[in-house]
Order: sequence, then C-alpha cells, then structure tokens
Amino acid sequence: MPATTPARFAWHADKVDTTLASIRYRMLQPLAALRARGVAIEAFDPARAPESYDAIIFCKSQGERAVEIAAAARAAGRAVIYDMCDNLFAAHRVGHASAARIERVGKLLGLATHTTFSTATLAAQIAEEVAFDAPRTVIPDALDVATPAEASTPGLRERWELRRLDRFLERHRGALHCVWFGKSLGRVSGYVHIDEAVAQLGEFAAATGTKVTLTVISNDRLGFWRAAPRWKLPLHYLPWTQATASQAIGAHRVAVIPLETNTYTAGKTMNRPATALLLGLGVVADAIPSYEELRPFLSLDDWQGGLARYRDWSPETQAQIEAGRRHLTERYSADAVADRWAGVLPS
Repeated sequence: MPATTPARFAWHADKVDTTLASIRYRMLQPLAALRARGVAIEAFDPARAPESYDAIIFCKSQGERAVEIAAAARAAGRAVIYDMCDNLFAAHRVGHASAARIERVGKLLGLATHTTFSTATLAAQIAEEVAFDAPRTVIPDALDVATPAEASTPGLRERWELRRLDRFLERHRGALHCVWFGKSLGRVSGYVHIDEAVAQLGEFAAATGTKVTLTVISNDRLGFWRAAPRWKLPLHYLPWTQATASQAIGAHRVAVIPLETNTYTAGKTMNRPATALLLGLGVVADAIPSYEELRPFLSLDDWQGGLARYRDWSPETQAQIEAGRRHLTERYSADAVADRWAGVLPS
C-alpha cells in the first residue's frame, strides 16, 4: 500500500499494550498479516475523523472515547465491528469490571454493524447477556506459531529471574517439572484453581515416587506468597514478562491448566494449552469447550494418566505433541486468522 494512500480500515484499542496477549493475537498479528497482503488497514489514527474510515474494528475497546468514535462512524454510515474476547458481564458479577464499563460495552454492541467473538461459547454467552441486532462471527486468536513472541531482549532483572529459575530446576534435577502460567481473576480463574492441580500433582508424586516441582509464571507475586503455604511441593515464582515467558515456560516438561467451568472460564480461548504445545510441552488440563479441539494432542480430564505419559515421554507422546503443533500452525497462524478478519471487512 503506497504511503500516501489513506487506510480504508482501522483497528481501535483503548490502549495498544503489547504485553496483553489479546492485543497481540486479536489486533497486531492479524493487522500486520492483512497489511502484508495489501489491505489498506492501520491502527486507528486519532488525528483522523472516524467517518474517514470505511470500517473500524474495536478490540479491547471499552472506554468513553471508543463509544464516541463508534457513534460518529455509525452516524456516518460506516461499518462498526465490535470484537469481544472475554465475558465481561461474568467478570462484572464478581467485581472485576465496573458497572460503567459494562454500560459502555452494551452501547458498543448496540452501535455495532457486525460483532466478532473469540469462541462460539462466548458469542452465545454475550447474546444471552444483552440484546443486540448485529450479525455474529467467531474469529479465533492468531497464535505465535512461527517463533516465540518476544517484544524485547530480556533486561538485567529479567535475566536474573531466568537464572533463578535455572537454579531452581537444577536443584531438583530429575523431577517432573510442571508449570502454571497466566493471570489470576479472583474467585473465577487463576490461582483459585491451582489448589486442585497441586492436589493432583501431590497424588501423582505419592503414588509413583516421582518428584514433582511447580513453577508459577504470573503477574501476582503477592497472591503466590499468600497461596504458597498451601502448596506442599517444591515451588518457584517467576514474574510474567513478554521477553521471558516463552523461554521460561519452555524450560519445563508439562503445563498444568486446572479450570473450573463457570460463566467466565467457559468462553475462554485455547490460548494457554496452544502456547504450551507450540513450545513443545505436554499439557494436562481440565476441559472447557475451546480445549476440545486439542483433545487428540494433550491430556484432558485425565491428570494421573497425563502426568504418567509426560513423565515417561515415549516416541508416541512426542509424535502427539508434534501433530498438535502442526494443527495449530495450519489453522491459527496470523495469516490464516487474517482470512477470517478479511471476511468481515466491507468490500
């Protein structure tokens, strides 16, 4: 696209924060893939009038300014595509999204000429929460399928944290090294579910005589300190950063993903098991709808069998992991997902 040609389409976010997986997977990666194939699209330019675009995609957009931009675009007869990747209504019910934020989401859904959702379950959930007339399309996340996404070279503190992890794993050489990674959302997701994973890991260790460790990679050190006394395993905490996450996760053998199915978790994407598979780890997880697609490549709802499989790591297990990586690469590369986004843009 020539530099002087104005973009026809824009992708809007309240804040383009590359540390957020949803920004990378639902905005930056497909945007770059569309531009590479010549689509006249850009990150929303606040210096341009909203009506100067033929269509605006709103991703992680829940602020007052997003509502104003969507209203101006809609008033001018432009396409307004509103994208959702979380059940914010469920988050609101447990105190993690304000009433004002939910009101703005409702306004944006009402202004949309098309809506997109990261999973089919989420699309159905939101349709039950609020009435809106716009057509719905499910567009999955684009994943980091080529190389681990690293925004920057690890800094001094990050390198120190990686060395601490290396020393922890070395102190427990021969153990089955497990990792949990992600954010924690109070009573509905995150640390609240690790208790069950630790119980499963402890049962496996006691039954088989296998030493098991658990590393937690997250954004909540204080929460880890509060919970750690309950978890009777060799434990290590590593702060999540974009520059170190792939290397740190990849240093382990098994990703553990305990989940309770509730109105918040049920609509979540396959991001976490997919990330672990792409990094070559075995995955033991509780099932939610989006994980079912990956059932042939990991252990769902079979903690003891899955832990045994990944401890022994046969050639068949390696082949299973490799098949999962191929599946994800074929279906969820940025280019493959960009095809879906191209389908909702006006011609």
